[in-house]
Amino acid sequence: MKKSWAIIGIIAAVVVIGIIVGVVVYEKEKPSYPKWVGHSKSGKWTAVLSYNGEKYDDVNYSGDFIWNGSKKEKKKVYVLKTQYWVNGKMEAGDKTVAKERVSPDTGFVEYSEAPKKGEHPKAVIYWEENNKVHKEVIPLKKKK
Repeated sequence: MKKSWAIIGIIAAVVVIGIIVGVVVYEKEKPSYPKWVGHSKSGKWTAVLSYNGEKYDDVNYSGDFIWNGSKKEKKKVYVLKTQYWVNGKMEAGDKTVAKERVSPDTGFVEYSEAPKKGEHPKAVIYWEENNKVHKEVIPLKKKK
């Protein structure tokens, strides 16, 4: 009787150890998708370029702006246009003004490739607050 309990205990321990090893190996082998993040000089905007989990013609990074100002200020803010630049060339964005309220969908690029080593991505946002137009150029830095 004692032997059967010992065997069950050993089997349970081996199964638990096997699961733990499997999870560790899976996490190590899983591809990592870094983010590129930048903050505006005014402190009112954060730009984030991140893996979106979807795949469309081998490009699967999207970029969004996050409003860091107050909720009260947000009601007075309009986004005029957004752009995404890599090495001085506009890769995506607006050339004309389209006045819109700040929203969670305030993006600067959809379905882009991840920046390659040595490239310098920037997000640009033109916005209006209290009838004054502002332009923020936000350099993006790789985060792990």
